[in-house]
Amino acid sequence: MPTRDGYPEGVPSWVDLGTTDVGAAKAFYTELFGWEYSEAETDSAPYTMATKRGLSAAGIGPNPDPSMPSVWSTYFAVDNADATVERIKAAGGTMIMDCFDVMDAGRMAFVSDPTGAAFGIWQAGVHKGAGVVNEHGSLNWNELMSDDLEKALAFYVEVFGWTHETTEMPNGPYTVFSVGDRAVGGAMRKPEEVSGVPNYWGVYFAVDDVAAAIETATANGGTIDYGPMEIPEVGIFAGLADSTGGHFTVIQLAGEVD
Repeated sequence: MPTRDGYPEGVPSWVDLGTTDVGAAKAFYTELFGWEYSEAETDSAPYTMATKRGLSAAGIGPNPDPSMPSVWSTYFAVDNADATVERIKAAGGTMIMDCFDVMDAGRMAFVSDPTGAAFGIWQAGVHKGAGVVNEHGSLNWNELMSDDLEKALAFYVEVFGWTHETTEMPNGPYTVFSVGDRAVGGAMRKPEEVSGVPNYWGVYFAVDDVAAAIETATANGGTIDYGPMEIPEVGIFAGLADSTGGHFTVIQLAGEVD
């Protein structure tokens, strides 16, 4: 039962869903992941904390613009949000929302890399990030899909100091980012079949059984994007969309991950 009480700089620490229908999303993920919910205090829009075993797992909130599609977002832990924003700007990133405090929970900004992939940065206050990871219904992996990996890689190395290694996989080269000696995320070239979709950070949730997750998701208004597919010694995964259109990946891990 892997838990976390904090994250080093540059490690994905949180994910949240901006959705067209908070109620429908909550019902969907309760059925799929067994999430329970508590309402977080904010200065603006309502925000729901999804929990597993009483520990924070993810966030859900309404889209600020009703015309926006439902989308999962990735947040990276930083020690100083304002200093990180300056590095992001210097490295060619673009500001979407400049730094602001979320009451005593933390300080954040929302930005995009030079290839257009959006992400958040999170300087933890009371809220440290996901308290439970790598078990059924919790965050396991974050993956960049970009049509210009060389530019993206240079950006993230400059901003977060990541190291990275690329290996050949069945679907082409795959790059793994590391902070210290720990792999924290991956990147691959965006497939041609989704060339019209903006570059993005995808979110993976661990599940005990991919086939059961697909059955539950589709029975509750979700759809299958692709899969299931298997990577030996890694796991079986499938791309899904929830009942509000938010895309994510589920993965049945081949072994335990701490």
